[in-house]
Amino acid sequence: DTNILPSSSTHPDSLSKFPNSPVYRESWDSVRFVVRVFFGDIQEVVTDRGIRCAAKTLNLPVQLGDKKETKTKNIDEAIKSERNLCRLRHPNIVRFLHMAQPEPATVVVFMELLDGRSLERFIDNNKPLDELTIRDFSEQICRTLLYLHSRQPPVIHRDINCSNMIVCADNTRIKLIDFGLSIKLEQSVSRHSAFPESLKGTLSFMAPELLGIGTSECEQYSRESDIWAFGCSVFQMASGTKPFSKVKNFWEMALDLYRRGAPALPEGRSAEFQDFYSRCTAKDRSERHSAEKLLEHEFLRKKSDSQH
Repeated sequence: DTNILPSSSTHPDSLSKFPNSPVYRESWDSVRFVVRVFFGDIQEVVTDRGIRCAAKTLNLPVQLGDKKETKTKNIDEAIKSERNLCRLRHPNIVRFLHMAQPEPATVVVFMELLDGRSLERFIDNNKPLDELTIRDFSEQICRTLLYLHSRQPPVIHRDINCSNMIVCADNTRIKLIDFGLSIKLEQSVSRHSAFPESLKGTLSFMAPELLGIGTSECEQYSRESDIWAFGCSVFQMASGTKPFSKVKNFWEMALDLYRRGAPALPEGRSAEFQDFYSRCTAKDRSERHSAEKLLEHEFLRKKSDSQH
């Protein structure tokens, strides 16, 4: 698994000591390397304030060159807007502690440590998941999306997928991590709003409109594209594989989406579940249900003792 946060316990006492201050004064020391991620890595660190946390370092692949001033300004603006992540407080969202910019094209995001494994790894070990588990996880994710999408301005995750969700150690709680910051930062220095090469890691979770399907040009990330990506995560929970896992490149993916839309769920799933999935993955984004509406869907409202 290449996207899991450290399997360590959070230290709430050390976090509460400095709730409104940066997590460090001048420096931090790496305790251990955790994992390499898109544009960088995650390390477990201890700061000079005695706070143990996760530090995700992003090294943007940009040549500042002649337009250094403009690109640096764009990066600064993107980081400024993303500092709002540190204000998020929800039981299903990793706590963002601080965001630093030690170099013009380097960003460090400090987050709480989590004890758990990615949903992708959880699926690999238990695939496919039964409907009771899928219902429980889906309800948690929908409540989280409702919280994000209802904020002013709305918080768009931009990178919903099973490797960006952590199943906590009790195997019952889901936490959303990695809010597509690397995508937004790269867009801030690129002319291409949704250029396929820059989104390799999340291609199979990208909504049709982000690929220019059904629109005159590629759309920006939105509440609806988050819902589509959530639907793709539901597919992976139900099937054990990523959607569009057999396509080889961007163009195959776009053609497959244009012709067939979202892949069908495996046979044997309940009618309520099939309908719920279809509401997440409507090709026309205006027909997708909002997180609020999905929470009212019969699939999520079924009693916990109903059929698997």
